[in-house]
Amino acid sequence: MWPQLAVAQSLGGQRVFSFLDLPTHARVAALGGQVATAISPDGSYHLNNPALADSIPTNQLSISLMPYLAAAKYYTLQYGLPVKSTGKWAVGLQYLSYGQFELTDPVGNSLGTFTANDYALSLTHARTEGNFTLGATIKAVGSAIETYSAFGVLADLGGVWRHPQKDLTFGLVAKNIGYLVKNYGPIDADLPFDLQAGVTVKPRHAPIRLTITAHHLQRFDISYNDPNLNIRYDLSGNPIPQTVSVSEKIARHLSVGAELLVHRNVHLLVGYNHQKRAEGKLTTGGGGAGISFGTSVQARGFQLTYARFSSVPTAGTSQLSLRVDLERLMK
Repeated sequence: MWPQLAVAQSLGGQRVFSFLDLPTHARVAALGGQVATAISPDGSYHLNNPALADSIPTNQLSISLMPYLAAAKYYTLQYGLPVKSTGKWAVGLQYLSYGQFELTDPVGNSLGTFTANDYALSLTHARTEGNFTLGATIKAVGSAIETYSAFGVLADLGGVWRHPQKDLTFGLVAKNIGYLVKNYGPIDADLPFDLQAGVTVKPRHAPIRLTITAHHLQRFDISYNDPNLNIRYDLSGNPIPQTVSVSEKIARHLSVGAELLVHRNVHLLVGYNHQKRAEGKLTTGGGGAGISFGTSVQARGFQLTYARFSSVPTAGTSQLSLRVDLERLMK
């Protein structure tokens, strides 16, 4: 199969490597699940925007764990490399294990077991010139189900601008551009490309940081029209698709997060993702879909962050992240 260059995709239909849309850190999950910029990234954001790797200290390690669905578990790792050069270097790992499944023949006889997993191994470089920082991530991404597999080489390109005096940052990132080298079979599939823009601001005299992120900007209408919910029919008996207003289409691109700075070492976080909220209404009437919250506690060279959020329309999950400053511990 010839490699396929992919820079855009439909949000419905056939896609590979959808696990790349999952939050890479509990702080990201608590702030709405989508983050393109930050004032204090704490070494946890460079998998969201490679330009934010300029703030990751040398030998800083961040590990995250998220129980996903059923027996599936999602792990991420981020590490600031001790490389002496212009700019900063970091590596990352995203790994989603779906657990073990029983393998049977067409009539139901057991043939043993098999596993399924997704992974992404990445290398990031960021460099700052004045108030601007540019960054790039190259990553090898794969997926395996029994004897079937898929593989791709992807890249993230990002930039941030920081106000020289105020706590104000703008960010832009194009995620998951690249080649699908191998797919599961002879079917067309798209990569989870996502063009994001964001802003993070901290009012001078208020103990709060606000983050707004616009995601999937490459496509205006990202609403999902469930055919099972088309309850109106025309004179010929054909279902009439539900219409979505322009304001609703715009709102589905937005993710909003707030970080309350209770103490220098204690932060409370809350977020809202309108797209997840709208999708949650399709099956559950809403519930807590789209709403997230969490807390972050720091002591010496350690930081522990917990988040609770709705990962899919019908289920909620938690994510726990531990950041360790190895440089400080070694000293």
